Amino acid sequence: MKLFSCTDLTKRYPNGAFTLSDITLGLESGKITGVVGENGNGKTTLLRIIAGELSHDTGSMSYFGENEVAVLTWENIRSRVAYISQRIPKWHGLLKSNLIFEASIRGINGDEADFMVDELLEKLGLQEYADLKWKEISTGYRLRFQLAKMLIGSPELLVLDEPIANLDINAQEKFLADLRTIVTEPGRNVSVILSSQQLHEIENVSDSIVFLKKGEMIYSGEVDKIGESRTFNEFEIQTDLDISILKELIPEGGALNVVGKTVHVKVRLDLSAEAFLDIILKKGGKVMYFRNISSSTRRLFND
Repeated sequence: MKLFSCTDLTKRYPNGAFTLSDITLGLESGKITGVVGENGNGKTTLLRIIAGELSHDTGSMSYFGENEVAVLTWENIRSRVAYISQRIPKWHGLLKSNLIFEASIRGINGDEADFMVDELLEKLGLQEYADLKWKEISTGYRLRFQLAKMLIGSPELLVLDEPIANLDINAQEKFLADLRTIVTEPGRNVSVILSSQQLHEIENVSDSIVFLKKGEMIYSGEVDKIGESRTFNEFEIQTDLDISILKELIPEGGALNVVGKTVHVKVRLDLSAEAFLDIILKKGGKVMYFRNISSSTRRLFND
């Protein structure tokens, strides 16, 4: 079931500096959708529109299987959507007390509230932080608190804007793993859409990817189908071989581009990553970094 869909969605800012153009996508229950692209290319604008934080100009949107937003009031929609922005709002008092309070304002009290909060604390690894204050908790666990707070309302659509931007790699992986657990829990009807510049991590956890460039949707589809219609393979490599030698090793029709210490290589489709690495090693090159981006949105940044 699609919990959100939009067709030809457009948002124009008054000063004309930026336009989000013709966005068409659907968000399904039990699925994670990643939104990637450079800063200033429309990720936050799109997520704020989906979350009901920002109006759109043209196009149509529907939520929770209804054909038109008008069928549902915005009050009803917002009660079923959870939005976590880049900046986590500061809270006062103890972490668990805040979650109990959140449950109470949603009409959940007594043993039911205690059970729900304790379950969320365990699920999100927050037990040892339950009696701590904001200043005593790291950024990663503040994010987990905010997620726990949102989940108390049992949202059907969870919208996260750059949630892992300020986390170390271990915290990123754990948080994304928790999201995967949440969307696949039996009985939970939820879809997650999140933005990030951490391409490898987002592609690893997402079912679908949206790539935005200058406000336009360059790619939208399943992660496994990225690069399916490509006409060449692409690799990133850091090696001690001189650039002139690398150029000689690239077969006819290929190309390379140097960005800092990393060389971006394009080669014909019949040259696999393994075969390319074999060429480098046989030439005596030492490989410090290598990534096959043929089926990653990373390749779209270079187009």
